[in-house]
Amino acid sequence: MTQPDLPSFSHLVTADRIVPGDPVTVSLTMSDEDRQALAKAWSIPGIEALSGEALAARRGGVIEVEGRVRARLVRQCVASLEEMDEEIDETFLATFTDREEERTEGEFEADLDAPEPMEDGRLDLGSVLLEQLVLAIDPHPRRPDAEPVEDPGAGARITPFDVLKTMQKGS
Repeated sequence: MTQPDLPSFSHLVTADRIVPGDPVTVSLTMSDEDRQALAKAWSIPGIEALSGEALAARRGGVIEVEGRVRARLVRQCVASLEEMDEEIDETFLATFTDREEERTEGEFEADLDAPEPMEDGRLDLGSVLLEQLVLAIDPHPRRPDAEPVEDPGAGARITPFDVLKTMQKGS
């Protein structure tokens, strides 16, 4: 899925700007136009509000980004297919590195706890907020009072042998 250009929710920082004792802070609120474009890209009915704060600080050999993302999304219930609101309010801590990693050929084991590498020594704090939002979104939104759409084949017991019988009758 390609992400649209979201100028109201972007704050690009270079690695040399993040120095020990001088963190970079940002507070972002996504514009109406960008929310509409993002909802379309994510194939959801709507994004009513999206904002967040991030603080990027150099600690040791890594850059830590801590913050909070808040959103009010309009989603489709997986059971009733009705629209519903989903509220998100998440705090997070993500780590990045501006050090070039040696590329090795062949097999290797990924360290899932390792800091993420920065692209070209730059970090978009708006993109970090969006990544954290994606991680917080319910993959199967369901209204508490949702009744599933009735399946006309529900309750019928079909075994593999029934399928084979059907296939034999067709030949």
